[in-house]
Amino acid sequence: MEDENLLGEILLRVAPLPSSLLRASLVSKQWERLAAAPAFHRRFVAHHRQPPILGVFGQQGRELVFTSLLDAPDRIPRERFSLRPGGHGDEIDFWALLGCRHGRVLFVSTFRRALLVFDPVSGDRRRVAIPLDFAWYVLGGAVLCAAGDDQDHVHGDCHSSPFKVVLVGTRLNHPAIAQVYSSETGMWGDLVSTTKPCDGLTDSFPCTLVGNVLYWWLYGHNNGILEFDMHSQTLAVTEGPSHADIDSINSRIIRGEDGGVGIAVFSYLSLKMWKRKVSSQGIHTWVLPKIVIVHKIIDLTHPIKAMDAIVGYSEVAGVDFISLPCCSGRIRTGKEAIVGYSEDAHALFIKVSCCSGPHTFIVELESMQSRKINQSFLENSYHPFTDFFTAGTVRA
Repeated sequence: MEDENLLGEILLRVAPLPSSLLRASLVSKQWERLAAAPAFHRRFVAHHRQPPILGVFGQQGRELVFTSLLDAPDRIPRERFSLRPGGHGDEIDFWALLGCRHGRVLFVSTFRRALLVFDPVSGDRRRVAIPLDFAWYVLGGAVLCAAGDDQDHVHGDCHSSPFKVVLVGTRLNHPAIAQVYSSETGMWGDLVSTTKPCDGLTDSFPCTLVGNVLYWWLYGHNNGILEFDMHSQTLAVTEGPSHADIDSINSRIIRGEDGGVGIAVFSYLSLKMWKRKVSSQGIHTWVLPKIVIVHKIIDLTHPIKAMDAIVGYSEVAGVDFISLPCCSGRIRTGKEAIVGYSEDAHALFIKVSCCSGPHTFIVELESMQSRKINQSFLENSYHPFTDFFTAGTVRA
């Protein structure tokens, strides 16, 4: 291993987990020097490109709580990333978590009329005042790296990169509005709005970035979706699939199979994967190309196979609907939920309840492989956090 070029090629291929490079650096001074070099770190990130899911963020009162999803020695201590946005002793303030993306977390405080952008790895915090135009609006928002879809940039290592914040406001019987903040200029861009009044409101669930477009569900509207195009700086309301049994608990906007926008709906025993098709005339239609039987992709504790029963059949999809027993009972109908979605990993977090209690799984949508999460969470909305993080990194 005296050839550092060969050694570098080997170290590039270790798993992008928090302890990997730290453990490699303990082998020798030569390995330590190579693994710690900024140039090698850039190559390492570029080689893997997709950052791992480190854990999820949730809220407990006024505190942002991080729960690691990794096993030892990669498990990140809860206190390492957790945060109390208002500061100790600030009992009147309340910050709501809007979402995570590109290594940063976004909060909003309607009391302080401010946004907070938090980088858990570096510890950096940036407060941004909310424009006066958003008074009396229900707020939604997203933080993202300013590099956008630049092919030479790998998201998940954006700590020194500029960022943007997209703020949207909804108000019944009023046009929805949006505005973009740039950390490079420290200023808000032009205010944009929908062409017609909006009859739905954004919710506390995070939005989804697909390509250059951000998507929010509009609750109170019949399957309405609010879309903000980062390139054209336009805001519009479109319709989701009709009669899809969509609600805020059992659905998520996701990236579709063809790279466009899609919707996952989790109802009793099936995961329906809708995708939107756009005609040459620009007309949007929704199709249902895939129905996945959850029985085939998750494994609950001690299922009694002899109690399985086919309870239905779809002629269109050509699939059976199977009763899934667990222990001495079955999954409780109506207790299933989609509680999170990771854009980087293209994975859903789903929760089911049965006689042995609630169970949460991560389902990778490319392979339809799943793994059970042996963690308890605080709420029904998880914010997956992905990043290239090396254990032992000290906050700046």
